[in-house]
Amino acid sequence: MILKKPYAFLIKNFRLIHLILTILIGYLLFRTYNLYSFFSRYVDNVHATLSDANPSNYITIFMFLVSVIIITFSLAMYLLMKKKDKPKNLYIILSIYYIALFIGFISYFVLFKSMDSAQLTLRNAMIIRDVTMIILLPQAVLLVLSLIRAVGFDIKKFNFSKDLKDLDLSEGDNEEFEFVLGVDSYKYFRFIRRHLREFKYYVLENKFMFTMLMSLTAAVLIILTILNFTVYNKTYGKNQKFTANNLSIQVNSSYLTNLSYNGTKIVDDKYFLVANVTFKNTSGSSTVLEMSNYALETKSGKVRPTLTRNNYFIDFGSGYAKEKIENDTTVDYVLVFEIDEKDYAKKYTMIITDEVEYKAGTMNAKYKKIALTPLVYKDLETKDTYKMGDVLPMSGSSIGNSTLKIDSYELKNKFIYQYEACIRATCNEIKDIVSADAAKSKTLLILNGDLSIDSNSTYAKNTKKALTFFDAFVQIQYDDKIGPVTNVTPSSVSDKYILEVDERVAKAEHVNLIITIRNKRYTLTLK
Repeated sequence: MILKKPYAFLIKNFRLIHLILTILIGYLLFRTYNLYSFFSRYVDNVHATLSDANPSNYITIFMFLVSVIIITFSLAMYLLMKKKDKPKNLYIILSIYYIALFIGFISYFVLFKSMDSAQLTLRNAMIIRDVTMIILLPQAVLLVLSLIRAVGFDIKKFNFSKDLKDLDLSEGDNEEFEFVLGVDSYKYFRFIRRHLREFKYYVLENKFMFTMLMSLTAAVLIILTILNFTVYNKTYGKNQKFTANNLSIQVNSSYLTNLSYNGTKIVDDKYFLVANVTFKNTSGSSTVLEMSNYALETKSGKVRPTLTRNNYFIDFGSGYAKEKIENDTTVDYVLVFEIDEKDYAKKYTMIITDEVEYKAGTMNAKYKKIALTPLVYKDLETKDTYKMGDVLPMSGSSIGNSTLKIDSYELKNKFIYQYEACIRATCNEIKDIVSADAAKSKTLLILNGDLSIDSNSTYAKNTKKALTFFDAFVQIQYDDKIGPVTNVTPSSVSDKYILEVDERVAKAEHVNLIITIRNKRYTLTLK
């Protein structure tokens, strides 16, 4: 069986291949110079924003593909030169250099990914800038050498004329044939099987070359897959930091509910997706959150945050109310998305518009995506009943591992207490009094016990909450009636909780505290 020599194509297209190599080398030279320019600007401008450090701006899929093509052509030319005993040092250098550059691009990609949440120090930026310059210079030399081979090198010095003659090329190699389906179709199947066998032998004879090509192809596919899911279409998750609009952002938690903090339904046929988010301002000046840049993707379309429902979610965090975020400060806010009941789902995607580019009359927006798997609080669940002296655990509720223990209680119209007041170095014991509002038929319920709020809960960290635990979550049940409580405990009293309740509580046969935290309801029996 006579097979075509594998280097025939390379010999016939020697200059064309080198012209293509020159163009590809020039492209990577340009992209490497962009990397160098970025780190030079970074060094010159200490306050450089992280939005310019987006990997997709400097490390593209095409750069990896071009590197692989250069490596493939270089290895092919190396095998040809080795076979024909011609000068091959250039192709050895090309192969080694661009394999190293391929790995280098991966390193740059990892570097940019790390810069997604934290800036480089000036010292490290200077080192990377200088290393990039060192990487840049050899490409200029290789570009010139490839260009010489492409347009100015005498191919006769390689003595390829004899090789071309040995190939015995003829017009028959490009001869067309007619493919007809019919009774003689077996001839075509035989033709296919014969060429498949020849291709198999061809592969075996050039096993090294095909192994290299398959390895490089697999490497490209792996890199493309990684880039697709981690850079160009990356979706961030819970507790992952990223940058957008000169802000370092991290989604801490998300919740889906139709209930208020005290267990009442907010709106019929509506749910609320609440995202607790940490924002750090790295812009160099104060900024505000533009709600138009934030959206939740639902079955029915995109939903923007609402600022009018924040007060229903004090146990999830502080609602944003157009406050300024000062430079180099970190704040936590909840973003509330109101969605229709039909858009209820287990998972959502929040998108943040990072930047908008205007080119040739078109507008292109770049987004950051965050996958949300919210905790669901939708069905009111009645928990156990506790009596005085028991520790009432609230684990599993939206306020974390908080506990309440009531040892005893009193019902009075007045509560007298003492506290120490100091003016400069002089301190005096002062008596004061808390009185029930008789005009509103109120009396005082004085609880002796201990309330421990989980310091790690978002409720405890909510600096904007106006309601105390008792105001927000507690009601009083007396006989067959349920009424509100008002916490009137003075700040100087630490061992008691003084609640103003309906005066009919004093005459009731049965008295319970009803504690409702979002979708969990507990009962504490007092009488």
